[in-house]
Amino acid sequence: MDSTTLRAQVRRIVGEMSPLGAREASSEDRLVEELGYDSLAVIELSLRIEQEFALVDLGTGGTPDITTVKDIEDFVDQQQAVPSDAA
Repeated sequence: MDSTTLRAQVRRIVGEMSPLGAREASSEDRLVEELGYDSLAVIELSLRIEQEFALVDLGTGGTPDITTVKDIEDFVDQQQAVPSDAA
């Protein structure tokens, strides 16, 4: 999957799962302040992102500080670039 498609898919998922109701999310949107995410909603979102992009468990503390949709896009894009057998 190319980076543009991946980023669009991340925005779609984040927007669909917004606690404020489904909306179109932009890269600049802040998860808490603009999209209404709380700690539980962030956990649900991380599980969905893990499933959608076949990522390793994101809840292990290996994630950077994520505050915007772009932070998620960058993280998923970076994880997709890492070979799956890398330790």
